[in-house]
Amino acid sequence: MSALLSHKLIRALAVIATIILVIVIAYLSLSAASDVPAPQVSDKVKHFAAYFVLAGTLATAFGPKRGLYALILAIFYGLVMEVAQDMGDAGREGSVADALANTAGAACGILATKLLRRI
Repeated sequence: MSALLSHKLIRALAVIATIILVIVIAYLSLSAASDVPAPQVSDKVKHFAAYFVLAGTLATAFGPKRGLYALILAIFYGLVMEVAQDMGDAGREGSVADALANTAGAACGILATKLLRRI
C-alpha cells in the first residue's frame, strides 16, 4: 500500500471516528444522568478524556497543519454541549468547570497528536 493511500485511509478513518465520537458525546452529555452508564471516575476526568480523544481524531482528520482548527472546533463543541445541558430538561446542568476540563482535554489531545506525528 502506498504511503499516500495509507495516509488517506488514516484520515478517512479519523473522520468516521470523529463523527461517532460527536454522537456519543452528545448522547452522554444530553441524556438524563440516570440513563448514562457511569464508571466510578471523577466527572472532570471523563470530560478531559472525551475531549482529548475528540481533539485527537479531529486533528488527524484535518491533517498535520490544521491542529488549531481542530482545537477551536473541539472547544466550541464542548461549550455548545455545556450550554445545551443548561437548556435541556434532562436534569443536567452545564458548568464552567466541565468546560475547562473539556478545553484542557482538547488542548492535550492536540499536543499528543502533534507529538505522535513526530515519532
